[in-house]
Amino acid sequence: MTRMTLARAACALAFAALLAPPRVAMAQSLTDLSLEDLMQIDAGQVFGASERLQPAIEAPASVSFITAQEIHRYGYRTLADVLRAVRGVYVTNDRNFSFVGIRGFGKPGDYNSRILLLVNGHRVNDNIFGQAEIGAEFGLDPAMFERVEIIRGPASSLYGDSAFFAVVNVITRSGASLAGSSLTVENGTLGTRLVRSSTGQRFSNGLDMALSATYEHSDGESALFFPVFNTPLTNHGIAEDLDAEGAKQLYGRFNARGLTVTTMFGTRKRLVPTASTGTRFNEQLWPEQTTDRHGLVDADYGRSFGDTRLTMRASYDRFSYSGVYPLAIEANGSPSGVAETAGLGSRWSVSTGVTRALFTRHTLRAGAEFIDNLHQNQRASFLLDAEPFLDVRNSSTQQALYVQNETRVTRWLIANAGLRYDRYEQFDRVTPRAAVIVLPSSSQSFKYLYGGAFRAPNEYELNDVYFSERVHSLRPEAIDTHEFVWERYFNDRLRTAVSTYWYKADRLITPTPDPDAFIGISFLNQGEVRAKGIELEGQMRLRGESRALFSYAVQRTADRETEDELPNSPRHVAKVRVSLPGPTNRSFVSVEGQYLSSRATLPRPNLGAYVFATHVPQEATVNVTLVQPLGQTWELNGGIRNLFNARHFDPVSDQHLQAAIEQNGRTARIGLTWKFQQAR
Repeated sequence: MTRMTLARAACALAFAALLAPPRVAMAQSLTDLSLEDLMQIDAGQVFGASERLQPAIEAPASVSFITAQEIHRYGYRTLADVLRAVRGVYVTNDRNFSFVGIRGFGKPGDYNSRILLLVNGHRVNDNIFGQAEIGAEFGLDPAMFERVEIIRGPASSLYGDSAFFAVVNVITRSGASLAGSSLTVENGTLGTRLVRSSTGQRFSNGLDMALSATYEHSDGESALFFPVFNTPLTNHGIAEDLDAEGAKQLYGRFNARGLTVTTMFGTRKRLVPTASTGTRFNEQLWPEQTTDRHGLVDADYGRSFGDTRLTMRASYDRFSYSGVYPLAIEANGSPSGVAETAGLGSRWSVSTGVTRALFTRHTLRAGAEFIDNLHQNQRASFLLDAEPFLDVRNSSTQQALYVQNETRVTRWLIANAGLRYDRYEQFDRVTPRAAVIVLPSSSQSFKYLYGGAFRAPNEYELNDVYFSERVHSLRPEAIDTHEFVWERYFNDRLRTAVSTYWYKADRLITPTPDPDAFIGISFLNQGEVRAKGIELEGQMRLRGESRALFSYAVQRTADRETEDELPNSPRHVAKVRVSLPGPTNRSFVSVEGQYLSSRATLPRPNLGAYVFATHVPQEATVNVTLVQPLGQTWELNGGIRNLFNARHFDPVSDQHLQAAIEQNGRTARIGLTWKFQQAR
């Protein structure tokens, strides 16, 4: 099928959706939902699987949810904390960034470019690294999350690039959800402090408004020991006062008459104690540090014409970063200098889509998207040098057409199929998705899911100054996934899910030695991975407002050529969460436990005994949180992370001399919230 044929087919389907006679009422857009509607979403509804609200058991994906109530009760402070609670997902940290692993694939240092991150359905992966930022660098306070949808499996047929292993859709809070004004102050170990102010209200004229501002800072560990640097010349491996992090976050959301405007801006500055990328260890005058800034303005408009739902979206995103890297001492004893890096990625995008019920049994979704990457700039220089040694100024455009149709063959059988065409300046891609869903009853489903996805080479990987002209031959990675899912709701008390999957990922972009490259390596499409696994989950509503959840995943993800399991790929992942009434009325105590089996690290040749291990050992951590209302306007909250002070390590990328980096031990926080104005 040619590109022109695909384009014409998608356009024809879109026009057919508009012109066909109306039969069935359409689901609303997410931005139109009232507070009451949003609360109903938590009872088994999902939006991001098909870009429309539908029951989770009918969605063409395996889906998990984390709600605002859970985020509050378990004291999650970043999106990374939220994702750690999700079935089959694990998160690592190299004391600079947080990285997502899912279904056994957690390549150290890949910047989460194989996970698509959305805010209210809008793509927020940057256009330089393709990075899904999930730590404090994300730029949005989790207290402003209404819920988080985790949609497993490939979804490029709907979203395009990076929807490789999963889509994470963060739905933000509305004014009706905040329902008043509040001020929160927190303090904790490691010099942690937080101040948050928020206000939100739905007015009688229909305007809904939410605003929030957050400031957070942590001094971090005052002394961190890294055995690989344990020599007299490097302070015996102790990094002093180099673990601090500070973040500022702003958020706004406005909704009126079908138009929703979302704005956010966040900046995060992080000192890096690990001496990554060949920097000097324990440098105090010019410490290694990174700063990330991310902002967006997103306008989403939806309107119904009878039984046809039309949506239009226009957005502007801006991402920038800067870094300071004190380079290591040369063999002759002279300093190499201090390198400074910077980048700017900005884009504007427009999209439109139409949803239409056809002939009583079909629900068609078709749309188009255009992205103009205004800036994809990278710069690097040495301190005080007049000219940079890297100054790349790029821009590009992308276009896409997609169509998805759901057919209710009978009362108990649904067939779902989707196709998307993406065009880049260097290549194009067509990606499919299909699902067959059997519904023995309204509370149970059996699903067979098939999906393909791609990840395009990002601007960093295409940097021919660093990596030589070989990168011009890079093409998108590809994945094909087959999955069987069983989901069952037992009245309103118990939800269970079982999923078994198999996938193959080909043409993975892999670093390889290259003597012609500036830094000695380049990239090739040569990695191939095969994986299979089973995931189990049970979610129970106990007496009153008590909740419990258990999940377990077993998986094997291996390199096709060597048959070796991948680095940072635990065979077993188990989690349990329980939230119970506390010692007084309206209080809650929530306990969370997580277990990961041992994981291989990336090889570190020629480092001898300094290497931590070829595997990091299994780990188990427990967190506990208390939420205690004090009257009608005050609330006390406190939490302890890693309650039993377990030592645990995360594998890291080959930009570090360390094979694995130790994570924080026991930490504690306590906070007080004043709700000083309640909406009427």
